[in-house]
Amino acid sequence: MKKILLLVAVICGISVCSLQAQSQGKYGHVNSGEILQAMPGVDSLQIKLKAFTTELEELYQGMVEEFQAKKDKFDREAGTMSSSVRQIREKELVDLQSRIQEFQSGVQTDIEEKQYELAKPFQDKIQEAINQVAKENGFSYIFDTQVLLFYDNGVDVTPMVKAKLGIKK
Repeated sequence: MKKILLLVAVICGISVCSLQAQSQGKYGHVNSGEILQAMPGVDSLQIKLKAFTTELEELYQGMVEEFQAKKDKFDREAGTMSSSVRQIREKELVDLQSRIQEFQSGVQTDIEEKQYELAKPFQDKIQEAINQVAKENGFSYIFDTQVLLFYDNGVDVTPMVKAKLGIKK
């Protein structure tokens, strides 16, 4: 009887340990920024983003130059203008200045949207490779080290994801 109870206790202990190991899962971490920088074609992303930013800067500079030219002309001719012409020109200057300010406030959003649009295909490929590595290697969780504040344990799956994407660096 004691042997049976001992055997049952051992089996229960093994089962509990097995369940705990399964519930803990397998953890991994990846540095998606490192992978993104190593991906072929990512250089074109930076070039396209720089061209877009330059285009916006040139447009802004053109608006500022137009405003300055109109303001200088207004200042030179202000003494000879009738009050109705002065009011119209002042309104034009105020409207142009408002458009410049609106443009400035929207530029950062435009740049962020363009960056997202250009990076999305690369990020989708990385995510798909991470998903495949997780499934193939039995990971319950894979965390990105760019957002983690601390990690101690787990497997660095960055090399596996790079291999999945065909990156040799």
